[in-house]
Amino acid sequence: MASLRESPNSTNRTGGSDMLNIGVTSRAFNGLTISDTAQRMADGGFKCTELCFVHSDLPGWTYNGIGSLEGITPKRVREAAAEFTSRGVAVTSLGLFTDLRNPEEDKRREAVDYARRYIEFAAEAGIPYIASECGFTPGRRGINTDTYESDYEHIKETIREICLEAEKCGVHLALEACVLDIIPSPRRLKTLIEELEAESHVRLGAMLDPANFLANSDEEGMFYYLKHDIYYLHGKDRKINATYGVNVGEGDIDWMKFMSCYIRYADKKPFILEYCNKDNCLEIKKRAEDFYDDAFQNLISRIN
Repeated sequence: MASLRESPNSTNRTGGSDMLNIGVTSRAFNGLTISDTAQRMADGGFKCTELCFVHSDLPGWTYNGIGSLEGITPKRVREAAAEFTSRGVAVTSLGLFTDLRNPEEDKRREAVDYARRYIEFAAEAGIPYIASECGFTPGRRGINTDTYESDYEHIKETIREICLEAEKCGVHLALEACVLDIIPSPRRLKTLIEELEAESHVRLGAMLDPANFLANSDEEGMFYYLKHDIYYLHGKDRKINATYGVNVGEGDIDWMKFMSCYIRYADKKPFILEYCNKDNCLEIKKRAEDFYDDAFQNLISRIN
């Protein structure tokens, strides 16, 4: 596959790309005000977003850690969400993205308490999900043979507590798993979801990022295991042997195959672009819509 794959039918479209529920994470507009970010998304035709506290008037987000929530109140988050929804941009989730598997009990409790604040914010603002990755120890990301089983038990207990708190408020946790972390595969994530439901009667959902599973699952395999559990999706790409992701169409994901599965199993679920920025997000949006439209037309042609 080419390093930058363009849709073969990028002009004269008549199909379903307008049906793709496409959004962009607010991190693409890092440093801008909430109002400016919301207006740019609306002007660009984005339908939804994942809101992170990375804005000049709503700062404090820290990746894989505990960010400062000083000055952030449920009322302030509700007002921020209204800036988006009043412009027709749904706020799908709050981006928590903390460390859920830290083995130290005081750190684990800190993560649960931090998540509780996000749950409170989301509930007040009418945001259905909070989202997080599994988390990792900086400088030592990856699976460790000596702690593989214990890390799994730690993250399961942390998620159980967060899900119990979230469900009391009508909010749900969407977990973004990754081949680099303690939940490295779609099957492992499905197992975690099933165990939590069977053992604790709590509902964990998946935030499916295809780039995160590409090294150990093909596009169809992701949906085989997770099609009933997807809350929303991230839109980014990855070279199969690379550590870091890239924009949609710049890696090794077969987007025709992925979008065909999306249409069949997760259509209308928010597909939120990640890794793009305020300068190229419209270009990446068009690229994703073209891939969706190609898959849509291909499926229609098979029916006809």
